[in-house]
Amino acid sequence: MTKMSTIARTTPNNGNSLLRLSIVGGSIIGLLHIIFQIGIVFGLLFKSNFISSLQYIASGALGNFAFTGGIATAMIGAILELIMTIIIAGLFILIIGRISLPRPYIIVSSLLYGIGVFLVMNYIILPLSSAPKLPDPPTWLLIEIILEHILLIALPLGILLRRNTSTAQH
Repeated sequence: MTKMSTIARTTPNNGNSLLRLSIVGGSIIGLLHIIFQIGIVFGLLFKSNFISSLQYIASGALGNFAFTGGIATAMIGAILELIMTIIIAGLFILIIGRISLPRPYIIVSSLLYGIGVFLVMNYIILPLSSAPKLPDPPTWLLIEIILEHILLIALPLGILLRRNTSTAQH
């Protein structure tokens, strides 16, 4: 007797194309990141100006010019944030689509992906960007940033993908 198991085929359900899920997922996690990290952590805890925080994101592409551009470069920062999070979402969907996982493991995989996103963004992308180097964060903030990548970036992607994938019997 063959054991039947439900396997998540990460082919999106009807109408849920890779592009659509990437845009929806990326927009959700981008807004969560802007609200939580920029608005709450940096805004409330560090009294950082919301505009200058978005300009810092823009400085990754524009360098120090981003800090002199006012609201225009802050908007560029917000747009760049959304572009990055849409790419992050798309990569997750593509990666998970290449491997067949039991449905519950999509969530676990997303949590691991969050750690990967943290590592890539902080140790590859940010150092290669034109953004000015920030001082090393205190341990509590480093832990917060890692948890944020896991819970506010990766977990919503895992939930979205799990809810929008078809299942196949194998």
